[in-house]
Formats: sequence, structure tokens, C-alpha cells
Amino acid sequence: MIVGVLRETAVEERRVALIPDDVRGLASVDVLVERDAGRSIGFSDADYRGSGARIVERAEVFARSDLVVWVKPPAYPLDSVRSGTTLIGFQDPLHRHDVIGGLRARGIESIGYETIPHSRPEIDALSAMSRIAGEVAYVQGRQLRSAQGSVHALILGCGQAGLAAIAVAAAHGDVPTALGNRPDQESAAIRHGAKTFLPNPAGLLAHLAAEPPDLIVCAAVHRGARGPLLLDGAALDILRPGTVIVDLVAKSGGNCVATVLDRTVTLPNGVIVTHRSNYPTLRPLEASLAYSAATAALLKTRFVGCKP
Repeated sequence: MIVGVLRETAVEERRVALIPDDVRGLASVDVLVERDAGRSIGFSDADYRGSGARIVERAEVFARSDLVVWVKPPAYPLDSVRSGTTLIGFQDPLHRHDVIGGLRARGIESIGYETIPHSRPEIDALSAMSRIAGEVAYVQGRQLRSAQGSVHALILGCGQAGLAAIAVAAAHGDVPTALGNRPDQESAAIRHGAKTFLPNPAGLLAHLAAEPPDLIVCAAVHRGARGPLLLDGAALDILRPGTVIVDLVAKSGGNCVATVLDRTVTLPNGVIVTHRSNYPTLRPLEASLAYSAATAALLKTRFVGCKP
């Protein structure tokens, strides 16, 4: 069994799929690491060699590996991937559906972290990345506000990103309200620091009118699905100038009608809407450690034949 580790090529991506310590834990596996794969977070090629890996060029990774791991899909065509290879990482199935289908037709399997269930936390990289994204997105949204003082925040969605955003809001002394789509999410939201829980999106407009928030974090989406539109034109018209909306799920369709991918825009009424495709890369070392742990566990449980 040969595992290949790619150097990331997505825009501004600084993470790596396997760190040297986790390569060392794959003692029964030959690991090929693309040159400079960990350089952006301080892991040198010598660090990988010391862990037992071989440093090679990209072409050799694809020519020899049975399993190829990445964080985000490469920015280049995958024409050189040979039949029988398994590609592991985020697959962006909504936007790469045809690419994944074409690879499958060539005998190449794609395993996406978007499909790993919550019931397998040790290999659930998506939840780990979502928690980091929720924390970073909240802090960045807070920084975009021109006003000082405590923030009245509204968190749309009570998944991992939403709960993380609630916790960061509470840690800042802010007043977070959580919106879920099931009453049973209330206990988790309150436990993470929410002061109020809205169990039904149907009540969102009334809440915006009664208690206009200063900051909204959009994190409502089911993994692998399109995000529901929760902030339409009518909702945006209610908001006050200076309100900040951070849409975490824009690549999955977005919760806000005014979101523009990878841009910050100010609407005519003074509402600020921002998105970036990759919040976890702003904490690249922390994110790489969590991602690598999930990748190593996945390799051990599914392919190497031993428990992590």
C-alpha cells in the first residue's frame, strides 16, 4: 500500500493533509510526499523524511500511489491519475459532480469528507474544520463592525460551525441567539452559550424586526446538500445599516441572497455581507493537525487494517 500526500494548490490554501507525526504513525505504509507539501505551516521536507516518508515530485505521487490524500481538490486537471487510485479529501461534490463521475468512469474512486457521518468523529474531518470555520468567521465578522461594545448576534444553524460561533460569541461577552430547524437542537445551543433559541426558520422575519442583530453568521446546511435561503430581500430590508452578515455556506448555495463568493459587499441599505471559501486556512497549523488526525484514522481503519 502506497499513500501519496499532495501539496495544496487551491487559492490561499495553507493546510496539509498529513503532518509528519501522523505519517510516522503509518509505519506499515509507504508514504510519498510531494515536495514542499508542508512548507506553509513550518514542516520541511526533512521533517517528512524523518517520519519515514519519501519526498517526490507530483508526477511520482500520481504514478505510484494507491491512495492520494489532499485537503481541497487540486487546481489542475487530474488526467494523470491512474485507474485503481483512490482520492481522499474534500471533494466539493456540488460543484465537481461531473468531474467525480468522470473519474469514476476511469476506475478512480473519490472519498469525500462531506459524506463521513457524525457517528464517526475520529474520521470526521468536516466537523473539525467546521468548528474552526465557525470560530474564525465570527471573529472576522465582529471585526468588520464599525461600532464598539457588546454584539447582538444571530447564528443561523446549530451544526458544528454554528455551535462554535455561538461559543465564541459567548466568550466575547456578546448576546447570541441561535436559529435551528428542530426543537431538540435547543439544549446544545444553550449549552454553548446561546441566550435565546428559535426552533423554526418561519419565525425569522418576526425576530429580525423585533430584535435586529448586529452580526449574523450563516451556518445552516446539511453536509453534502444545498444550504437553505434564509435571508431573502425582505429579511435584508429589515436590517439596520452596519449589520454584518458572514455567510459560511455560500459554496453550498448560501443562506443569504446577497452573498458573493469570496467578496465583501456593502448593500445599498448599509448592510455588509462577506464570504470567503476557506476560513480554516486562516488557522493553518491548528486545522492541519485536526485534518491530519482524521486522515490518518481513516487510512488506518479502512485501508491499513488496524485501529487508530
